[in-house]
Amino acid sequence: MKVFDAIHGFIELDPLETKLIKTLPFKRLTCINQIASASYVYPGGYHKRFDHSLGVMQVVTKIYDKLVSAPHFFDIFPDFDEEKILYWRRVMRLAGLFHDIGHLPFSHTAELQLVGKKGHERWTMRILRSHFIKPYIEAAGIHVEDVVKVAVGEDLYGAIYTPWEKVVSEILTADYFGGDRIDYLLRDAYFTGLSYGNFDHHQLINNLTLLMHKGQIMLGLEENGLESCYAMLLSRYFMHKRLYQYERVKPYWFHSKEVVRNFFEGKDYLESVENYIQINDYDIFSEINKALFDPLHKSHDHAKALMDQKEPVHVFPVTSEEIEFLESIGENHFFEKNATQVEKVGLFFPVLLKTGMIVEAQDVAEVSIPVYTQNWVYADSESMYRIKQALNNVQKDSQDSLR
Repeated sequence: MKVFDAIHGFIELDPLETKLIKTLPFKRLTCINQIASASYVYPGGYHKRFDHSLGVMQVVTKIYDKLVSAPHFFDIFPDFDEEKILYWRRVMRLAGLFHDIGHLPFSHTAELQLVGKKGHERWTMRILRSHFIKPYIEAAGIHVEDVVKVAVGEDLYGAIYTPWEKVVSEILTADYFGGDRIDYLLRDAYFTGLSYGNFDHHQLINNLTLLMHKGQIMLGLEENGLESCYAMLLSRYFMHKRLYQYERVKPYWFHSKEVVRNFFEGKDYLESVENYIQINDYDIFSEINKALFDPLHKSHDHAKALMDQKEPVHVFPVTSEEIEFLESIGENHFFEKNATQVEKVGLFFPVLLKTGMIVEAQDVAEVSIPVYTQNWVYADSESMYRIKQALNNVQKDSQDSLR
């Protein structure tokens, strides 16, 4: 089977993959928006987790094929043969395909409140092990736990990975050149029209390599790929600033979060895989519409704000110290606490120089890439006026004391 994708062109699926994308948990991803509430600001951004999952499968396959075809691969993994390479290629593709299967409606929006940090990945494990998916994978001679391990990573899985398992998991999840990040940046940029997310991913993939560094087998980069890696990290920075954590998007995120949280309250959708996969974005949109016309509905005000029938909540960036100050004077509003400061990214991966020497990327990096993280306060217009006045007064007093 072939599927045509806006980013990667034709994506070919084998018979097993064709069956799996037709299962109920995977079809549900056609009804989960990739960028959730950001689509209120960027109306072109209505692409789905379904599309992204296919794209990630395509990207991780390209990375995998590049790594295992290198002349030195069998020097690093001498116990591998062609059969083992093909087996793990299938595992890698399935992990890419299913890495997002556990998302809630509106993706990350209410994840922390409903299922906790990395909650969607825990649901990914549950769904992969369920009767909806596991029998198909096992019948094809693939251990479902291998797919789970690669899909969620070592920290969450709770077991020590072999060097090989670390490598294949990084192909999917690595900060600097993981297939998940490569696809969502390119895809979100394409559909929102934000050119910040574009970078030369072909050059990046073509220069990925496996290296023995500090006694460990690590996913690294040849020197010629450094510029494309810088470009990807800069893309991530600007996409966070102008899309994922954009100040105009934040009010819609806040109201959407409250609607999703209220929708799940008192219901049993989180009690089983069968219940969990019944709910998608369209149920939330229906709830928004219902709440809009019912003044007694718990989400009525949030629905009005989302439908531009009422002024949305105001959002303002604050430091951690300012949050403490506002709380101390009784301004106890909703604070989104993401960071204490804007940090710099350390480029913690090995680079193979043209001389044959292997060095740390940060030792040869020509640029310093920031991470965009920001704390926010959410309040109505009257409260926000008081908040800004209080912060201005503190700043003025501080300046006066220095004179």
